[in-house]
Amino acid sequence: MTESRHGRGVGGGRSLKTAAEALAALRFLGAAEDGITAEALAAELGKSTATARYLLNTLCQEGFAVRDGRSGTFRLQESPPWGDAWGDTDAPHDLTRHELPDRLSDAVTDLYWRTRQRTYLARWEDGDDSTVIVDARGHQGLPRVPDLTERIPLASAHALAVTKALIASAGSRAVALRERSELSAFTGTTITSAPAIELELARVRRRGYAVDREEYAEGFCCIGAPIFAPDGRVAAGIAISTPARRFATHAEELTGAVRDVAATATRGWSESDTGLPPPQPADPVPPGY
Repeated sequence: MTESRHGRGVGGGRSLKTAAEALAALRFLGAAEDGITAEALAAELGKSTATARYLLNTLCQEGFAVRDGRSGTFRLQESPPWGDAWGDTDAPHDLTRHELPDRLSDAVTDLYWRTRQRTYLARWEDGDDSTVIVDARGHQGLPRVPDLTERIPLASAHALAVTKALIASAGSRAVALRERSELSAFTGTTITSAPAIELELARVRRRGYAVDREEYAEGFCCIGAPIFAPDGRVAAGIAISTPARRFATHAEELTGAVRDVAATATRGWSESDTGLPPPQPADPVPPGY
């Protein structure tokens, strides 16, 4: 993972570490509506506060960010230096219920065979704030997350990776989660405060995947990533659950598989709308499955 971020990028060319850090700072700024401090950016990037402050000052000097003199926080400029808006301001930001194509079942199968962990596909439900698991894979004897049901209510969404991956891109649902008067603590590591939830969802948006580390059930960790419909909105989440001891030793490998399968599924769905052949899974499914 370190090499792909700071050495060879996903396109195969060399990348510049300082530039990657500046882009990471921009993403973090974009996800924090109320701005960030140099200390918060330092913690996010794993850098010193001085380095984070240099990055933020540079972004201000180049017209990408602005510093609030009273609070000392930094935030994105209203528009980038070239004068247009940040992205498509008319694009929808909330989730709608999409009819999921059959090919997403192949993604669930592919992820199961790549990780040999219990795998789930979930989407938002119409008419309420629930998430529904619509497909799953797992061989007999594979441990199950205790008390995880097909329908996941909003009251549990803060503790599971598959729902974090969905809610991070859902404006009204994220607000509803943050505004809940009480968030249940399922284990000693469950995130229950509104500021911590806000930071967690910002991390999901920046990284492109979600993790829960024994937050819903002791002994189980989960990794989830969003799948995008051709219109650019998040339509589903794909995730695995794994024993905490396996997560401790194989987190990078498992996270890479989840992200790769989600990206392949997104690309395949988009290309199916244009008549292009779907991409092949990164690892072929064994014959006879």
